[in-house]
Amino acid sequence: SIFIIIIIIMSRGGIDAAIGLMEGAYFTGRREILQWFNELLDLNLHKIEETASGAVACQIMDYMFPGTVAMSRVNWEARVDHEFVQNYKVLQAAFDRNNVQRHIDVDK
Repeated sequence: SIFIIIIIIMSRGGIDAAIGLMEGAYFTGRREILQWFNELLDLNLHKIEETASGAVACQIMDYMFPGTVAMSRVNWEARVDHEFVQNYKVLQAAFDRNNVQRHIDVDK
C-alpha cells in the first residue's frame, strides 16, 4: 500500500531503525491514512484501495521532492492492474532521480 511506500522512503535515512518497529506510526489505521492523504494532497479519497493505481504515491513523491515526478505521465483514470504499471514506472523513475534506494517490481 501507499503507506508502506512512505515508510520505505523515510527509511532510507534509517529513520525506521531510530524509531523502532513497534512505534505507533506503524499501526496507523486506514481512516487516519486517508485523512492524511486527503488533507495533504487536497484529495477526496474514500477507500484506501483508491491508492492502488500508484497515482497518489506519485503525488506524495512530488510533494516530497517538488518537480521531480513526471506528473503529466500519471494516469489518474487507471482502474485495473495493467493500467497501474505506467504509474509505478513513473514512481520508480522518481525514486531513481531522488536516490531513493528502493525497487518497485513492475511488469515490463
